[in-house]
Amino acid sequence: MHQQRTMAISKRNHRRLLFAIIFIAINIMLLPFRIKAGLRRDFGSGSNANSYTGGAGSIKIGTAWAETYNPQHQKENNVRISFRLHDPKDEPPPDKFLSVGTFFCKDRAGLPPSLGPSDEGRLFDFTTTVSTNLNIIFIGDSLGHQFSQGFEAAVLGKGHEDRRNVHLKYHVKGKQFDCLVTSAPIRGGGVSAFWRYTKLLERSRKAKIMPCYTQERKWGENFLHTLLDHQYKDPEAKEGQPQSISGFDAVIVRIPYGWMNAEQLTKERIREAVLFCQEMLGARTVVFTTVGLSNNAGDAEVFAGVAQINQHIHEIAREWKPPEDGTDGVQWIMVQEFSNFTNAVLHENGKHLGYDVSTNDFFFERLKGGETSWPQSIPMVCANRPKDNLDSECKRNKISPDGIHWCIETLGARFTASIACLLGCVYNLNPPDTSPEGTTQLRKCEKDCNEQFMSLKRVDESLIQQGSTLYASAS
Repeated sequence: MHQQRTMAISKRNHRRLLFAIIFIAINIMLLPFRIKAGLRRDFGSGSNANSYTGGAGSIKIGTAWAETYNPQHQKENNVRISFRLHDPKDEPPPDKFLSVGTFFCKDRAGLPPSLGPSDEGRLFDFTTTVSTNLNIIFIGDSLGHQFSQGFEAAVLGKGHEDRRNVHLKYHVKGKQFDCLVTSAPIRGGGVSAFWRYTKLLERSRKAKIMPCYTQERKWGENFLHTLLDHQYKDPEAKEGQPQSISGFDAVIVRIPYGWMNAEQLTKERIREAVLFCQEMLGARTVVFTTVGLSNNAGDAEVFAGVAQINQHIHEIAREWKPPEDGTDGVQWIMVQEFSNFTNAVLHENGKHLGYDVSTNDFFFERLKGGETSWPQSIPMVCANRPKDNLDSECKRNKISPDGIHWCIETLGARFTASIACLLGCVYNLNPPDTSPEGTTQLRKCEKDCNEQFMSLKRVDESLIQQGSTLYASAS
């Protein structure tokens, strides 16, 4: 009898041991998935949220980061563009390539308290770095110029600045304006480029050769050939042949408002420019930056024309019909909500200055007696409300240096993060297809990116302190 009980107990122990082994094995098998799920926490996308809350799904935390500049590098897990956010003490503001002295905003008055540091997260007190194997080109005027220079600072780390080539430039009163720039290879193995053109790229404006100067009436094929034929290789590689750029994955377009008026910037002409971007540059994605306030919108009536241009951009993006699979053409048009972002910044500054911000009328409060040929918007450039609107009474702020351009040291990190985020919606993980479901997923990702970075939504402190790698995906 004792022997039978012993045998029964032994059998029960064996069963318990077997169950324990199975339980441990199952948990070991599930562990990688649990870790992966933990890494894929998201930014909240609610319009009233101010910080990282973990609910959106489009912006993820992962490990896909490459410090290599090898153009043959393949990104981890098909994440082709990722980014990191840093404390400015660890990664300096993105101003090292700014070539126009008056674009700098150092040694100016601080931002209003509502735009400053907070326990709820960071608005402007962070910087951005990017790793990508995409070929990206910025096209536009001096505003596109300065933000492309900010992007270049994010993809060319310390010691790699010599990979930036200024092919064409001109000078005005000691200020250097770049007409054609390539940076290759950049962190991750890709390419960043800038093409200054102050009109829309249209077939009718093509010329064989054009010089680099202030006001272009036409675009030159010499610019295009210089871009596409530029050869580069990883300088650290002992072997391997140079490769040419050949084409671009994405074009970031700054609409040339000011050089062209609202009546000239029709839907038909903007749509033609999209088609031409693919034909000339091979781009499958075009990102339009919406037009914000500038010296060219001097009153509410003119500013209504700016709103019309932005409406055109949104309608073109929504109505765009991608080409069938296997055929050439621009597949996606995306919108970076730069206008909403800068308007929100100006509303906060206007409120700080004591203006009635229930409408946008305060945008058109202008300085008098300044040295520039245009009257500058007070909420754009002043940290105080100047007596009698006199330029001499304006204490300059860190929002805009001159009422046209924006302070890259302040806004550049969010601009760059939003571009990296938007392109991730298209190129990361499993790219969306052109079905209604795929389009819905892409637009949700686009919305999440804009709500996080082209807004006054704060970035959670933990993302900066932990050095997290971020990427967006529509899948």
